[in-house]
Amino acid sequence: MLGVRIFRWRRRGDGGLVRVCADGDLADGEIRRLREPPAVLCRAGGRLYALGLRCSHAGALLSKGTIVEDCLECPLHGGRFALDGGSVRSGPASHGVPAYDVVVREGLVYVSRRPRRRGRATRRPWGARR
Repeated sequence: MLGVRIFRWRRRGDGGLVRVCADGDLADGEIRRLREPPAVLCRAGGRLYALGLRCSHAGALLSKGTIVEDCLECPLHGGRFALDGGSVRSGPASHGVPAYDVVVREGLVYVSRRPRRRGRATRRPWGARR
C-alpha cells in the first residue's frame, strides 16, 4: 500500500500559482494530495493534471483513487472523472469535480489557486426560452 504524502506549499507572486513539487517527483500513474489548493495532482501519459480533492457523489478522497485510461476513478463507487477537465465520464456522480491549471517552469510544478471556469453551454435545454 502506498502512503499519501502531503506536500508543503509555497506562495509565488505571479497570478495565483502555488508551487507544489519538482517535475521529476511524480511518476507516471501516481496521484498525490495537495494541501493548497485542496486538490490531487496526477501524471498520466507524461502530462500533469490537477483535479478537486473529493468526489462529487459521496465525498471520497480522490487521492486514494486510480487512473484508468484518461480518467481518475473514485475508490468508493467507481465513478470516473476526465483528467483534462473534471467532467463525469461514468458512475454515480451527477456533476464533475473542479479542474485546476498546471504549469511547469524551470523544473518546478505550479498549480493555480482557483479552479478553471467551465465554459458556458452553447445550446439551451429543450423548451428553454430566450
